[in-house]
Amino acid sequence: FSEVMKIVKQQKAVFGELPAYDYGEYTFLSCYMPNASGDGMEHRNSTYVVSGKPLNRPLGNTSMGTMSHEYFHSWNVERIRPTALEPFDFEDANMSGELWFAEGFTSYYTNLFRARSGNMTAEQYVNGLGGSVSYVINAPGRKYFNPIEMSYRAPFVDAATSIDPDNNSNIFISYYTYGSVLGLALDMSLRTMDNGKNLDDYMKHVWLTHGKPEIPYSVRDLQARLEEYAGKAFADDFFGKYIFNSEMPDYESLFKKMGVVFENPSPNSPTLNAFVRVNDGVGQLVQNAIVGTPLYEAGIEKEDQILSINGTALSTFQGRSVDELITGKKPGDVIDVEIERWGTKMTKKVTIAASQNMRSSWDANANAAAQKRREEWLKAK
Repeated sequence: FSEVMKIVKQQKAVFGELPAYDYGEYTFLSCYMPNASGDGMEHRNSTYVVSGKPLNRPLGNTSMGTMSHEYFHSWNVERIRPTALEPFDFEDANMSGELWFAEGFTSYYTNLFRARSGNMTAEQYVNGLGGSVSYVINAPGRKYFNPIEMSYRAPFVDAATSIDPDNNSNIFISYYTYGSVLGLALDMSLRTMDNGKNLDDYMKHVWLTHGKPEIPYSVRDLQARLEEYAGKAFADDFFGKYIFNSEMPDYESLFKKMGVVFENPSPNSPTLNAFVRVNDGVGQLVQNAIVGTPLYEAGIEKEDQILSINGTALSTFQGRSVDELITGKKPGDVIDVEIERWGTKMTKKVTIAASQNMRSSWDANANAAAQKRREEWLKAK
């Protein structure tokens, strides 16, 4: 619990104070049981954190992240609260266009506070950023919906199930992840202005104008608060491009200015870019083929049974990823994939793609200015 308290102190340092808890205290309700998968839920004066780990073992990365995330909600969500959730309707779905901020910015801070408190190293934190950014950049869903519209889908995706089959793998990006990389971009954009601006102080400004007096906010309110904090041109540009539309910031440039390398470590690596689960010697996509990927372009669907890839029957495959079956191939090479669709066997021609996965890492050769920004960003407050 001492590690949790270090995180609590770092969060308090951002806002300058703890919320006024209704009964004078905040309670972490931790429930550890072997049949639990792990999760958390925030409340005004407490959080309920569930884990399958035994009580006699230290909290792992997942549990510590959950503690950090849920406690931050005592400011952001429970008191810095979207207008759309007030008053909360306990008998119907509550749609909100602000979840990219409420959940997403909370997700951005989840591990940042762990790094600042010493629960994880700064280098571990930096190395973990690139995967989420890469996912959002490459996700086809950005073509259809912006972060506000992604937030509206909460009643269908957050611990809920659509009645009909969906195509979320192609049209949806989690507002947790989408919002977290936007929070990262906003923080880096403010810090690289080199005038003392940062996301911490913007969040404190939102706290003082909306959270502490408990005045619910809209998206336009968030834009107005950013305008007050960083200027109208900056606020209009950020919200116009990345919130009301779905453009992506220049992460490579922003990362570089913060002492972080953001690159594709294997740009010529061949991939099918597909998650295939093999059961009883037959493969099947775990989700709809992603738009633009090799299997999608070849017309292979989730319901198809995949029998062989590049001449290897999946009945003999013992590997972890089907990309192991195209070792030695190059992007642009064409292979055969044998499938069975509704009882009919057929062979599809599949063109191998190049990996688009980006990664972040500590820049050991960062210039002095970048090193200083990185230190200010990650150090304890």
